Amino acid sequence: MTQMNPRELDVLNILWKSDEPMTSTDIVNEQKGLTQSTVIAVLRKLLKDELVEVSGVTHSGKVLSRTYRPTEASREIILENFQNDYRNFCNVIPKSTLCAAILEIDEDSAKAKDEVKKLKSMLADFEKRNRKPKEE
Repeated sequence: MTQMNPRELDVLNILWKSDEPMTSTDIVNEQKGLTQSTVIAVLRKLLKDELVEVSGVTHSGKVLSRTYRPTEASREIILENFQNDYRNFCNVIPKSTLCAAILEIDEDSAKAKDEVKKLKSMLADFEKRNRKPKEE
C-alpha cells in the first residue's frame, strides 16, 4: 500500500474536486500554502505511483504546461489509507457515529438523502450475507 503524506492528499483532493484537468499553476492557485516547487515535486511522485496521469498539454501564458487528472487507483489508495487510519481509532468512534458525522458534512440535502438510501441498501445486503441460518 502507498502511504501518502498530507501534501499528496492536498494535491489529489484539489484534482478530484475539479471537473477539468489542471496545470501545476492551477493547483497552486487553489490552496494557500502550496508552492510551485512543492506541487511539481508532489505531481512527479504521484505520476511515478500512477495516482495521477498527464491529461494533455495547454498554453499557460507563453509556455506549454501539462495538465493532470487523478487516476481511479488514487481513489482506491485514499480509501485504503482511510480504512487503515480508522482501524487506529475504531475502538473510540463507532461506525454509526462516523457515518453520521460524515453525512453531516454534506451541505446538499438531496445528495445526503441519496447517500442514506445507498447506505440502507448496503446495510440490507450486509445483513443478508451475515444472517445466521435458523436451527431446526
